Amino acid sequence: MSRSLSRKSTAEIISVGNELLIGHTLDTNSHWIAKQLTKLGWTLERVTQLRDSLDSIKSGVRGSLKRNPRVLITIGGLGPTHDDMTLAGISRALNKPLRLNKEALQLVKDHYRRLESKPKLTKYRIKMATLPQGSLPLPNPVGTAPGVQIQQSSSTLFSLPGVPSEMKAIFRASIIPYLESFHRTRPEEVEIRITGIIESALAPILDQARRIYPRLYFKSHPRGRETGIRPLIMLHIYNTEIGAEEEISQAVAYVMRRLATGQTESTAARIGERMSKTDSNR
Repeated sequence: MSRSLSRKSTAEIISVGNELLIGHTLDTNSHWIAKQLTKLGWTLERVTQLRDSLDSIKSGVRGSLKRNPRVLITIGGLGPTHDDMTLAGISRALNKPLRLNKEALQLVKDHYRRLESKPKLTKYRIKMATLPQGSLPLPNPVGTAPGVQIQQSSSTLFSLPGVPSEMKAIFRASIIPYLESFHRTRPEEVEIRITGIIESALAPILDQARRIYPRLYFKSHPRGRETGIRPLIMLHIYNTEIGAEEEISQAVAYVMRRLATGQTESTAARIGERMSKTDSNR
Protein backbone atom coordinates (compact mmCIF):
# COMPACT_ATOMS: atom_id res chain seq x y z
CA MET A 1 0.00 0.00 0.00
CA SER A 2 1.40 3.42 -0.91
CA ARG A 3 2.17 5.95 1.78
CA SER A 4 -0.48 8.32 0.41
CA LEU A 5 -3.26 5.77 0.91
CA SER A 6 -2.20 4.14 4.17
CA ARG A 7 -3.64 6.82 6.48
CA LYS A 8 -5.03 10.33 6.25
CA SER A 9 -2.23 12.89 6.21
CA THR A 10 -3.00 14.92 9.32
CA ALA A 11 -0.72 17.24 11.28
CA GLU A 12 -0.67 19.19 14.52
CA ILE A 13 1.51 22.10 15.63
CA ILE A 14 2.69 22.95 19.14
CA SER A 15 4.25 26.39 19.62
CA VAL A 16 6.23 26.78 22.82
CA GLY A 17 7.04 30.08 24.50
CA ASN A 18 5.82 32.36 27.27
CA GLU A 19 6.18 35.27 24.86
CA LEU A 20 3.30 33.87 22.81
CA LEU A 21 0.94 33.60 25.76
CA ILE A 22 1.58 37.06 27.23
CA GLY A 23 0.92 38.73 23.88
CA HIS A 24 4.51 39.83 23.35
CA THR A 25 5.04 37.81 20.15
CA LEU A 26 2.61 36.91 17.39
CA ASP A 27 2.77 33.25 16.35
CA THR A 28 3.61 33.83 12.70
CA ASN A 29 5.55 30.54 12.61
CA SER A 30 2.40 28.43 12.95
CA HIS A 31 0.64 30.59 10.35
CA TRP A 32 3.48 30.03 7.87
CA ILE A 33 3.64 26.27 8.46
CA ALA A 34 -0.15 25.99 8.16
CA LYS A 35 0.04 27.51 4.69
CA GLN A 36 2.81 25.11 3.65
CA LEU A 37 0.90 22.07 4.93
CA THR A 38 -2.26 23.09 3.09
CA LYS A 39 -0.41 23.71 -0.17
CA LEU A 40 1.12 20.23 0.09
CA GLY A 41 -2.26 18.56 0.58
CA TRP A 42 -1.99 17.94 4.32
CA THR A 43 -4.75 18.57 6.87
CA LEU A 44 -3.75 20.65 9.89
CA GLU A 45 -6.05 19.57 12.71
CA ARG A 46 -4.87 21.71 15.60
CA VAL A 47 -2.45 24.44 16.73
CA THR A 48 -1.56 24.59 20.43
CA GLN A 49 0.42 27.22 22.32
CA LEU A 50 2.25 26.19 25.50
CA ARG A 51 4.26 27.91 28.19
CA ASP A 52 7.96 27.28 28.74
CA SER A 53 7.17 24.59 31.27
CA LEU A 54 8.29 20.96 31.36
CA ASP A 55 4.88 19.82 32.60
CA SER A 56 3.05 21.83 29.92
CA ILE A 57 5.25 20.48 27.12
CA LYS A 58 5.03 16.93 28.42
CA SER A 59 1.22 16.96 28.66
CA GLY A 60 0.84 18.86 25.38
CA VAL A 61 2.96 16.41 23.40
CA ARG A 62 1.31 13.38 24.98
CA GLY A 63 -2.14 14.81 24.32
CA SER A 64 -1.32 15.39 20.68
CA LEU A 65 0.16 11.94 20.16
CA LYS A 66 -2.97 10.35 21.64
CA ARG A 67 -4.86 11.83 18.68
CA ASN A 68 -2.43 9.98 16.41
CA PRO A 69 -1.49 12.68 13.87
CA ARG A 70 0.78 11.57 11.06
CA VAL A 71 3.03 14.55 11.85
CA LEU A 72 3.49 16.62 15.00
CA ILE A 73 5.60 19.77 14.69
CA THR A 74 6.87 21.66 17.74
CA ILE A 75 8.26 25.17 17.36
CA GLY A 76 10.60 26.96 19.75
CA GLY A 77 12.68 26.07 22.78
CA LEU A 78 15.74 24.45 21.17
CA GLY A 79 18.31 27.08 22.13
CA PRO A 80 21.02 27.27 24.84
CA THR A 81 19.18 29.23 27.54
CA HIS A 82 17.40 28.02 30.67
CA ASP A 83 13.92 28.54 29.21
CA ASP A 84 14.70 26.46 26.10
CA MET A 85 13.19 23.26 27.44
CA THR A 86 11.21 21.77 24.56
CA LEU A 87 13.45 18.74 24.08
CA ALA A 88 13.50 18.04 27.82
CA GLY A 89 9.70 18.16 27.82
CA ILE A 90 9.53 15.86 24.81
CA SER A 91 11.98 13.51 26.54
CA ARG A 92 9.58 13.22 29.46
CA ALA A 93 6.55 12.85 27.20
CA LEU A 94 8.11 9.97 25.25
CA ASN A 95 9.99 8.40 28.17
CA LYS A 96 13.18 8.70 26.13
CA PRO A 97 16.19 9.99 28.09
CA LEU A 98 18.22 12.93 26.86
CA ARG A 99 21.55 11.88 25.38
CA LEU A 100 24.40 13.74 23.73
CA ASN A 101 23.93 13.13 20.01
CA LYS A 102 27.27 12.87 18.17
CA GLU A 103 25.83 13.93 14.82
CA ALA A 104 24.09 16.93 16.39
CA LEU A 105 27.27 17.84 18.25
CA GLN A 106 29.19 17.84 14.98
CA LEU A 107 26.60 20.18 13.47
CA VAL A 108 27.01 22.54 16.41
CA LYS A 109 30.82 22.38 16.16
CA ASP A 110 30.74 23.11 12.45
CA HIS A 111 28.56 26.14 13.03
CA TYR A 112 30.86 27.69 15.64
CA ARG A 113 33.95 26.95 13.57
CA ARG A 114 32.51 29.29 10.98
CA LEU A 115 32.10 32.01 13.61
CA GLU A 116 35.17 31.64 15.82
CA SER A 117 38.80 30.76 15.23
CA LYS A 118 38.97 28.64 18.39
CA PRO A 119 35.41 27.68 19.29
CA LYS A 120 34.73 26.31 22.77
CA LEU A 121 32.08 23.73 23.49
CA THR A 122 30.49 25.23 26.58
CA LYS A 123 27.70 23.46 28.43
CA TYR A 124 25.25 25.84 26.79
CA ARG A 125 26.37 24.83 23.32
CA ILE A 126 26.45 21.14 24.21
CA LYS A 127 22.85 21.53 25.41
CA MET A 128 21.74 22.14 21.81
CA ALA A 129 23.20 18.74 20.81
CA THR A 130 21.54 16.86 23.69
CA LEU A 131 18.47 15.18 22.23
CA PRO A 132 15.93 12.52 23.24
CA GLN A 133 17.38 9.08 22.62
CA GLY A 134 16.75 7.84 19.09
CA SER A 135 16.47 11.34 17.58
CA LEU A 136 17.68 12.28 14.12
CA PRO A 137 19.22 15.78 14.03
CA LEU A 138 18.23 18.01 11.12
CA PRO A 139 20.84 20.49 9.81
CA ASN A 140 20.16 24.15 10.49
CA PRO A 141 21.41 26.06 7.41
CA VAL A 142 21.19 29.50 8.99
CA GLY A 143 21.55 29.00 12.74
CA THR A 144 23.00 26.87 15.51
CA ALA A 145 20.42 24.56 17.07
CA PRO A 146 19.66 21.54 14.85
CA GLY A 147 16.10 20.55 14.20
CA VAL A 148 15.03 17.15 15.51
CA GLN A 149 13.07 14.25 14.04
CA ILE A 150 11.71 11.46 16.24
CA GLN A 151 9.54 8.51 15.29
CA GLN A 152 6.91 7.67 17.90
CA SER A 153 4.71 4.76 16.89
CA SER A 154 2.92 5.87 13.69
CA SER A 155 3.54 9.59 14.32
CA THR A 156 6.62 11.51 13.23
CA LEU A 157 7.59 14.35 15.53
CA PHE A 158 9.62 17.30 14.23
CA SER A 159 11.06 19.97 16.54
CA LEU A 160 12.10 23.29 15.01
CA PRO A 161 13.73 26.44 16.42
CA GLY A 162 11.51 29.43 17.06
CA VAL A 163 13.62 31.93 15.09
CA PRO A 164 11.55 32.29 11.88
CA SER A 165 14.50 32.24 9.46
CA GLU A 166 15.88 29.07 11.06
CA MET A 167 12.47 27.41 11.28
CA LYS A 168 11.77 28.07 7.61
CA ALA A 169 15.21 26.92 6.46
CA ILE A 170 14.96 23.58 8.27
CA PHE A 171 11.35 23.11 7.19
CA ARG A 172 12.22 23.66 3.53
CA ALA A 173 15.33 21.49 3.59
CA SER A 174 14.18 18.56 5.72
CA ILE A 175 10.43 18.53 6.31
CA ILE A 176 9.02 19.42 2.89
CA PRO A 177 10.77 16.41 1.26
CA TYR A 178 9.25 14.19 3.94
CA LEU A 179 5.75 15.63 3.42
CA GLU A 180 6.06 15.37 -0.36
CA SER A 181 6.98 11.69 -0.09
CA PHE A 182 3.33 10.92 0.71
CA HIS A 183 2.29 12.19 -2.75
CA ARG A 184 -0.77 14.03 -1.51
CA THR A 185 -2.97 15.80 -4.06
CA ARG A 186 -2.53 19.52 -3.60
CA PRO A 187 -5.82 21.43 -3.19
CA GLU A 188 -7.07 23.87 -5.76
CA GLU A 189 -8.39 27.15 -4.41
CA VAL A 190 -10.53 29.87 -5.93
CA GLU A 191 -11.10 33.34 -4.51
CA ILE A 192 -14.20 35.33 -5.41
CA ARG A 193 -14.60 39.04 -4.65
CA ILE A 194 -18.23 39.95 -4.00
CA THR A 195 -19.67 43.42 -3.38
CA GLY A 196 -23.21 44.60 -2.76
CA ILE A 197 -24.29 41.86 -0.32
CA ILE A 198 -23.84 41.30 3.40
CA GLU A 199 -22.69 37.97 4.86
CA SER A 200 -26.04 37.03 6.42
CA ALA A 201 -27.65 37.33 2.96
CA LEU A 202 -24.89 35.21 1.42
CA ALA A 203 -25.15 32.49 4.10
CA PRO A 204 -28.25 30.67 2.66
CA ILE A 205 -26.57 30.47 -0.74
CA LEU A 206 -23.43 28.96 0.80
CA ASP A 207 -25.46 26.48 2.86
CA GLN A 208 -27.12 25.18 -0.29
CA ALA A 209 -23.77 25.09 -2.12
CA ARG A 210 -22.30 22.97 0.69
CA ARG A 211 -25.11 20.46 0.35
CA ILE A 212 -24.65 20.23 -3.42
CA TYR A 213 -20.84 20.09 -3.25
CA PRO A 214 -19.96 18.34 0.05
CA ARG A 215 -16.35 17.72 -1.02
CA LEU A 216 -15.63 21.45 -1.18
CA TYR A 217 -14.87 23.94 1.57
CA PHE A 218 -16.58 27.35 1.46
CA LYS A 219 -15.34 30.20 3.65
CA SER A 220 -16.54 33.80 3.50
CA HIS A 221 -14.46 36.68 4.88
CA PRO A 222 -16.26 40.03 5.30
CA ARG A 223 -14.08 43.05 4.61
CA GLY A 224 -15.17 46.31 6.15
CA ARG A 225 -18.48 47.19 7.77
CA GLU A 226 -21.86 45.87 6.64
CA THR A 227 -23.19 49.41 6.91
CA GLY A 228 -20.69 50.70 4.35
CA ILE A 229 -21.67 51.97 0.95
CA ARG A 230 -20.70 48.68 -0.73
CA PRO A 231 -20.11 45.73 1.62
CA LEU A 232 -17.26 43.50 0.45
CA ILE A 233 -16.93 39.74 0.98
CA MET A 234 -14.00 37.56 -0.06
CA LEU A 235 -15.24 34.02 -0.68
CA HIS A 236 -12.73 31.14 -0.80
CA ILE A 237 -13.65 27.75 -2.25
CA TYR A 238 -11.29 24.78 -2.35
CA ASN A 239 -11.46 21.01 -2.52
CA THR A 240 -11.05 18.89 0.60
CA GLU A 241 -10.90 15.51 -1.15
CA ILE A 242 -8.98 13.99 -4.01
CA GLY A 243 -10.89 14.12 -7.28
CA ALA A 244 -13.04 17.12 -6.40
CA GLU A 245 -11.01 19.67 -8.35
CA GLU A 246 -13.50 19.93 -11.22
CA GLU A 247 -16.35 20.65 -8.83
CA ILE A 248 -14.82 24.01 -7.90
CA SER A 249 -15.72 25.66 -11.21
CA GLN A 250 -19.23 24.19 -10.96
CA ALA A 251 -19.61 25.60 -7.45
CA VAL A 252 -18.39 29.02 -8.54
CA ALA A 253 -20.93 29.06 -11.37
CA TYR A 254 -23.68 28.00 -8.95
CA VAL A 255 -22.87 30.76 -6.45
CA MET A 256 -22.75 33.37 -9.21
CA ARG A 257 -26.12 32.26 -10.59
CA ARG A 258 -27.73 32.40 -7.15
CA LEU A 259 -26.29 35.84 -6.50
CA ALA A 260 -27.59 37.11 -9.82
CA THR A 261 -31.10 35.67 -9.47
CA GLY A 262 -31.48 36.29 -5.75
CA GLN A 263 -30.91 40.04 -5.83
CA THR A 264 -32.66 42.96 -7.46
CA GLU A 265 -31.65 43.67 -11.02
CA SER A 266 -29.46 46.66 -10.08
CA THR A 267 -27.72 44.84 -7.22
CA ALA A 268 -27.06 41.72 -9.32
CA ALA A 269 -25.34 43.80 -11.98
CA ARG A 270 -23.18 45.44 -9.34
CA ILE A 271 -22.12 42.08 -7.95
CA GLY A 272 -21.34 40.65 -11.36
CA GLU A 273 -19.11 43.54 -12.32
CA ARG A 274 -16.88 43.02 -9.32
CA MET A 275 -16.74 39.27 -9.15
CA SER A 276 -13.32 37.90 -10.08
CA LYS A 277 -11.84 34.41 -9.92
CA THR A 278 -8.21 33.51 -9.24
CA ASP A 279 -6.33 30.36 -8.30
CA SER A 280 -4.39 31.44 -5.23
CA ASN A 281 -2.11 28.41 -5.34
CA ARG A 282 -0.52 29.46 -8.63
